[in-house]
Amino acid sequence: MKTRHHIVFIEDDESEMATFRRLYEGDQFELTGVCIQFPRSVLPALAQALGDRVPDLFVLDLFFPAMSDPPGGLTPDTFAEARAQLARVLRSAQELEGMFLDESALQKSDKELLRAGADLVYWAQRMVRQWCDVLGTSPSGGIALMRILREKYPTVPAVFYSRKAMVADAKAALEAGALDVLIKPHRSLEDVEAVRIRDILGTYCEGRGPDWRRAR
Repeated sequence: MKTRHHIVFIEDDESEMATFRRLYEGDQFELTGVCIQFPRSVLPALAQALGDRVPDLFVLDLFFPAMSDPPGGLTPDTFAEARAQLARVLRSAQELEGMFLDESALQKSDKELLRAGADLVYWAQRMVRQWCDVLGTSPSGGIALMRILREKYPTVPAVFYSRKAMVADAKAALEAGALDVLIKPHRSLEDVEAVRIRDILGTYCEGRGPDWRRAR
Protein backbone atom coordinates (compact mmCIF):
# COMPACT_ATOMS: atom_id res chain seq x y z
CA MET A 1 0.00 0.00 0.00
CA LYS A 2 1.42 3.37 -1.02
CA THR A 3 2.00 5.78 1.87
CA ARG A 4 0.90 9.34 1.37
CA HIS A 5 3.49 12.07 1.63
CA HIS A 6 3.04 14.22 4.73
CA ILE A 7 3.05 17.99 4.16
CA VAL A 8 2.77 20.64 6.88
CA PHE A 9 1.33 23.90 5.55
CA ILE A 10 1.85 26.96 7.77
CA GLU A 11 -0.20 30.10 7.14
CA ASP A 12 -1.64 33.08 9.01
CA ASP A 13 -4.91 33.08 7.03
CA GLU A 14 -7.61 30.44 7.54
CA SER A 15 -9.10 31.02 4.08
CA GLU A 16 -5.76 30.33 2.40
CA MET A 17 -5.45 27.22 4.56
CA ALA A 18 -8.84 25.98 3.37
CA THR A 19 -7.91 26.59 -0.27
CA PHE A 20 -4.61 24.73 0.06
CA ARG A 21 -6.38 21.80 1.70
CA ARG A 22 -9.00 21.67 -1.07
CA LEU A 23 -6.37 21.73 -3.81
CA TYR A 24 -3.76 19.35 -2.44
CA GLU A 25 -5.05 17.06 0.30
CA GLY A 26 -6.06 13.60 -0.92
CA ASP A 27 -4.64 10.27 -2.03
CA GLN A 28 -1.18 11.73 -2.70
CA PHE A 29 -0.73 13.95 0.35
CA GLU A 30 -1.63 13.92 4.00
CA LEU A 31 -1.89 17.55 5.04
CA THR A 32 -1.41 19.06 8.47
CA GLY A 33 -2.45 22.70 8.54
CA VAL A 34 -1.08 25.08 11.15
CA CYS A 35 -2.49 28.60 11.32
CA ILE A 36 -0.44 31.02 13.44
CA GLN A 37 -0.03 34.79 13.58
CA PHE A 38 3.66 35.11 14.42
CA PRO A 39 6.75 32.97 13.72
CA ARG A 40 7.50 32.54 17.43
CA SER A 41 4.20 30.66 17.84
CA VAL A 42 5.12 27.87 15.43
CA LEU A 43 6.90 25.34 17.66
CA PRO A 44 4.15 25.03 20.31
CA ALA A 45 1.55 24.77 17.52
CA LEU A 46 3.55 22.05 15.77
CA ALA A 47 4.10 20.12 18.98
CA GLN A 48 0.34 20.00 19.42
CA ALA A 49 -0.37 19.13 15.78
CA LEU A 50 2.41 16.60 15.16
CA GLY A 51 3.56 15.16 18.46
CA ASP A 52 6.72 13.20 17.62
CA ARG A 53 6.00 12.87 13.90
CA VAL A 54 8.37 14.40 11.35
CA PRO A 55 6.79 15.54 8.06
CA ASP A 56 8.23 15.15 4.58
CA LEU A 57 7.94 18.81 3.65
CA PHE A 58 7.10 22.24 5.08
CA VAL A 59 5.15 24.60 2.84
CA LEU A 60 5.20 28.12 4.24
CA ASP A 61 3.58 31.43 3.54
CA LEU A 62 6.36 33.88 2.65
CA PHE A 63 4.70 37.11 3.74
CA PHE A 64 4.36 36.63 7.46
CA PRO A 65 4.09 39.15 10.30
CA ALA A 66 7.67 39.90 11.29
CA MET A 67 6.85 41.78 14.49
CA SER A 68 4.97 40.84 17.63
CA ASP A 69 3.16 44.20 17.48
CA PRO A 70 2.50 44.83 13.78
CA PRO A 71 1.04 48.09 12.40
CA GLY A 72 -2.68 48.56 12.72
CA GLY A 73 -3.54 48.28 9.05
CA LEU A 74 -5.13 51.01 6.96
CA THR A 75 -5.69 54.05 9.18
CA PRO A 76 -6.14 57.79 8.55
CA ASP A 77 -2.33 58.05 8.70
CA THR A 78 -1.84 55.56 5.86
CA PHE A 79 -4.88 56.28 3.67
CA ALA A 80 -3.13 58.97 1.61
CA GLU A 81 -0.23 56.78 0.51
CA ALA A 82 -2.56 53.85 -0.20
CA ARG A 83 -4.75 56.06 -2.39
CA ALA A 84 -1.70 57.46 -4.18
CA GLN A 85 -0.49 53.95 -4.98
CA LEU A 86 -3.93 52.93 -6.25
CA ALA A 87 -4.21 56.07 -8.37
CA ARG A 88 -0.87 55.29 -10.04
CA VAL A 89 -2.07 51.77 -10.89
CA LEU A 90 -5.31 53.10 -12.33
CA ARG A 91 -3.45 55.67 -14.46
CA SER A 92 -1.21 52.94 -15.84
CA ALA A 93 -4.25 50.81 -16.64
CA GLN A 94 -5.93 53.73 -18.41
CA GLU A 95 -2.79 54.42 -20.45
CA LEU A 96 -2.65 50.79 -21.52
CA GLU A 97 -6.36 50.77 -22.36
CA GLY A 98 -5.91 53.92 -24.45
CA MET A 99 -3.32 52.18 -26.59
CA PHE A 100 -5.84 49.47 -27.44
CA LEU A 101 -8.50 51.99 -28.43
CA ASP A 102 -6.32 53.39 -31.23
CA GLU A 103 -5.83 50.41 -33.55
CA SER A 104 -3.54 52.26 -35.96
CA ALA A 105 -1.23 53.29 -33.14
CA LEU A 106 -1.38 49.82 -31.65
CA GLN A 107 -0.06 48.22 -34.84
CA LYS A 108 2.97 50.53 -34.85
CA SER A 109 3.89 50.42 -31.17
CA ASP A 110 4.22 46.84 -30.03
CA LYS A 111 7.25 47.70 -27.89
CA GLU A 112 5.42 50.61 -26.33
CA LEU A 113 2.56 48.24 -25.58
CA LEU A 114 4.93 45.90 -23.76
CA ARG A 115 6.42 48.81 -21.82
CA ALA A 116 2.98 49.99 -20.78
CA GLY A 117 2.06 46.49 -19.63
CA ALA A 118 5.28 46.22 -17.66
CA ASP A 119 4.61 49.60 -16.05
CA LEU A 120 1.17 48.43 -14.93
CA VAL A 121 2.63 45.28 -13.35
CA TYR A 122 5.39 47.31 -11.66
CA TRP A 123 3.02 49.80 -10.07
CA ALA A 124 0.58 47.07 -9.03
CA GLN A 125 3.43 45.26 -7.26
CA ARG A 126 4.49 48.50 -5.57
CA MET A 127 0.93 49.00 -4.35
CA VAL A 128 0.67 45.49 -2.91
CA ARG A 129 4.07 45.86 -1.25
CA GLN A 130 2.94 49.11 0.40
CA TRP A 131 -0.17 47.38 1.70
CA CYS A 132 2.01 44.55 3.07
CA ASP A 133 4.12 47.12 4.90
CA VAL A 134 1.01 48.69 6.40
CA LEU A 135 -0.20 45.29 7.57
CA GLY A 136 3.21 44.38 8.97
CA THR A 137 3.83 41.34 6.77
CA SER A 138 7.05 40.79 4.83
CA PRO A 139 9.37 38.08 3.49
CA SER A 140 11.54 38.59 6.57
CA GLY A 141 8.71 37.10 8.62
CA GLY A 142 8.52 33.99 6.46
CA ILE A 143 12.28 33.60 6.47
CA ALA A 144 12.35 33.93 10.28
CA LEU A 145 9.70 31.21 10.44
CA MET A 146 11.78 28.90 8.23
CA ARG A 147 14.86 29.40 10.41
CA ILE A 148 12.94 28.47 13.54
CA LEU A 149 11.72 25.29 11.84
CA ARG A 150 15.21 24.39 10.68
CA GLU A 151 16.50 24.36 14.27
CA LYS A 152 13.84 21.85 15.30
CA TYR A 153 13.55 19.88 12.03
CA PRO A 154 16.95 20.21 10.28
CA THR A 155 16.28 17.40 7.79
CA VAL A 156 12.88 18.59 6.55
CA PRO A 157 13.01 20.78 3.40
CA ALA A 158 10.94 23.96 3.25
CA VAL A 159 9.38 25.71 0.28
CA PHE A 160 7.51 28.97 0.20
CA TYR A 161 4.09 29.33 -1.41
CA SER A 162 3.24 32.95 -2.16
CA ARG A 163 1.02 35.12 -4.30
CA LYS A 164 2.98 38.34 -3.73
CA ALA A 165 6.62 37.27 -4.07
CA MET A 166 8.78 39.34 -6.39
CA VAL A 167 12.25 38.51 -7.70
CA ALA A 168 14.04 40.13 -4.75
CA ASP A 169 11.80 38.23 -2.30
CA ALA A 170 12.47 34.89 -3.98
CA LYS A 171 16.20 35.58 -4.04
CA ALA A 172 16.23 36.36 -0.31
CA ALA A 173 14.24 33.20 0.48
CA LEU A 174 16.51 30.96 -1.60
CA GLU A 175 19.65 32.49 -0.12
CA ALA A 176 18.25 31.80 3.35
CA GLY A 177 17.91 28.10 2.52
CA ALA A 178 14.45 27.58 1.02
CA LEU A 179 14.27 24.75 -1.49
CA ASP A 180 12.00 26.73 -3.81
CA VAL A 181 9.49 29.58 -3.99
CA LEU A 182 6.22 28.49 -5.61
CA ILE A 183 3.77 31.09 -6.89
CA LYS A 184 0.18 30.52 -5.85
CA PRO A 185 -2.03 30.17 -8.92
CA HIS A 186 -4.59 32.86 -9.60
CA ARG A 187 -8.02 31.90 -8.30
CA SER A 188 -9.30 31.40 -11.85
CA LEU A 189 -6.50 28.87 -12.55
CA GLU A 190 -6.30 27.04 -9.22
CA ASP A 191 -7.75 23.71 -10.30
CA VAL A 192 -5.64 23.53 -13.46
CA GLU A 193 -2.39 24.68 -11.86
CA ALA A 194 -2.86 22.41 -8.82
CA VAL A 195 -2.06 19.38 -11.01
CA ARG A 196 1.37 20.80 -11.86
CA ILE A 197 2.07 21.92 -8.31
CA ARG A 198 1.09 18.51 -6.90
CA ASP A 199 3.80 16.94 -9.05
CA ILE A 200 6.34 19.47 -7.78
CA LEU A 201 5.38 18.94 -4.14
CA GLY A 202 5.58 15.17 -4.59
CA THR A 203 9.11 15.49 -5.96
CA TYR A 204 10.18 17.63 -3.01
CA CYS A 205 8.60 15.22 -0.50
CA GLU A 206 10.77 12.48 -1.97
CA GLY A 207 13.91 14.46 -1.21
CA ARG A 208 14.56 15.74 -4.73
CA GLY A 209 15.08 19.39 -5.54
CA PRO A 210 13.90 21.58 -8.43
CA ASP A 211 15.23 20.88 -11.91
CA TRP A 212 16.97 24.26 -11.98
CA ARG A 213 19.02 23.29 -8.91
CA ARG A 214 20.37 20.09 -10.47
CA ALA A 215 23.82 19.97 -12.01
CA ARG A 216 23.81 20.14 -15.80
